[in-house]
Amino acid sequence: MIQKLRRKFVAVVMGVAAFLLLAVFVILLVTTQTGMERQGMDMLGSALDSALRKDGFFKQAVPDGLLPGEAENNGRKWNGRFNVFTALVDGGGNVIVQAKVSFLQEELDSEAIEELVRTAAASSSYSGVLPASHLRYLKRDVGNSMIVAFADTSGEASAMAELIKNSLIVGLATLLVFFGASLLLARWAVRPVEKAWQQQKQFVGDASHELKTPLTVILSNADMILSHPEEQPRRWAENIKAESVRMKHLTEELLSLTRSEDAQRKPVLQRVDFSYLVTDSILLFDASVFESGKALSYDVEEEIHVVGDAPALSQLLEILLDNAVKYSPEGGTIALRLETAGRNAKLSVSNTGQPIPEQDLPHIFERFYRGDPSRQSTGGHGLGLAIARSIVEVHKGKIWAECRNGLVIFTVSLPCEKK
Repeated sequence: MIQKLRRKFVAVVMGVAAFLLLAVFVILLVTTQTGMERQGMDMLGSALDSALRKDGFFKQAVPDGLLPGEAENNGRKWNGRFNVFTALVDGGGNVIVQAKVSFLQEELDSEAIEELVRTAAASSSYSGVLPASHLRYLKRDVGNSMIVAFADTSGEASAMAELIKNSLIVGLATLLVFFGASLLLARWAVRPVEKAWQQQKQFVGDASHELKTPLTVILSNADMILSHPEEQPRRWAENIKAESVRMKHLTEELLSLTRSEDAQRKPVLQRVDFSYLVTDSILLFDASVFESGKALSYDVEEEIHVVGDAPALSQLLEILLDNAVKYSPEGGTIALRLETAGRNAKLSVSNTGQPIPEQDLPHIFERFYRGDPSRQSTGGHGLGLAIARSIVEVHKGKIWAECRNGLVIFTVSLPCEKK
C-alpha cells in the first residue's frame, strides 16, 4: 500500500509539473509569435509611410530594398529581423516593384515577384500572409492605385523553431529534475502515513494479544463450569469476573486513547485552576500511597491557571501518579512539584526505583510499549503514558521522561492562561 501511495504521489507531482511547464511554454510561444507578428506589422506600416513620403513613388525608388537598419521612421530603426520591400499596383494593373529585392531574387524571377504582388493586391483583406513565399503583406489604397509592403517571415519561422527546440530541451531537463525531486518528496511525504500504518498494524497485533489472554482464561473457566456441574463453580466464576474486569479496563483505556487522539473531537477548553486540580489529585492518592508503604511529598505553587479540559487534566495527573506508585519500590518516595517556568506551568512527578533504560526512553509513550521486563509485572496494558501524551498534545504542551540521581522523573509543560 505504501509503495502504491508513493507511486501515486510521484504521478501527481509529475502530472502537475508537466501541466505547468506546458502552460508556461504555450504562453511563451504564443506571446513570442504575437510579438513578432506585431513587430512585422509595425515594420510594414513604417515601409508604407516611408514610400508615401517620398517625392513620387515612381520617380524615386526606396534605396536598396529598404535593407534593415538603413531606413528610419520618426527616428526608429528597423531591428534587422525583417527584410522589407514595397510595390505599387496602378489602376491598370501594372506592378512597379522597388529597384532591388535581394532576398527574393535568388529564388524568384521578376514575373513571379509581380505575380505575388498582384495576389496580395487582389486579396480582400488589407493584411495577411502568403505561406508559400513566407511573406507577410500590408496594403494601402492611394487614389486609383494601391501600395503594398511585404516582409519576409522566414526569420520568424526559424526563431520559432529554435524556441520550440530549446523549450523541449528545457522542459525535458526540468521534468527529469522534478522526477528525482518527487521521488525524494514521496519518501518524505509518505513517511508519516507509513509510520501511522506501522503503528496501526502494531496496535492491532498488541490489542489482539492483550485481549487473547483474558478471553482464553474466561473460556477455559467457562468450560470447567460446564464440564463439572456437580462442583461449586465459585472459584472459576471469580476468575471469569476478574478477567472480564481486566478486559473492561483495557477497553476503557482504548476508548480513552481513541477519543484523545481523535482530531475531529474538540475538547471543552476553559479556565482551570491547575494548582487546585493537582492538590485534589494528591489527596485522592495519599491514602493508597500510605497503604503501599511509600512516602509522598509535594510542593504546589498556588494560583497557576491554564486553559484546558479539567477532566482530561485530572486523568493526566491520575496516570502520572499511578505510574509513580506502581514503579516505585516498597519504602520508596514519590515527589510532585508544580511551578511556573516562564509562560508555562511545569509539573514534575518523580519516584525512586529502577531507572528506565536509555534505549526505552524515546518509546515509553507509545501504545502497548513495555520494554523493561519489570514494567510488565504491574498488570497494566502499556496505554497510560500514550493517553497522557495525547492529553498533553491536545493542550499544546510537552511531556518527557528522564532518569537522574536515582529518580525517574516525568515532566509536563503546559501553557499558562494569558492574563
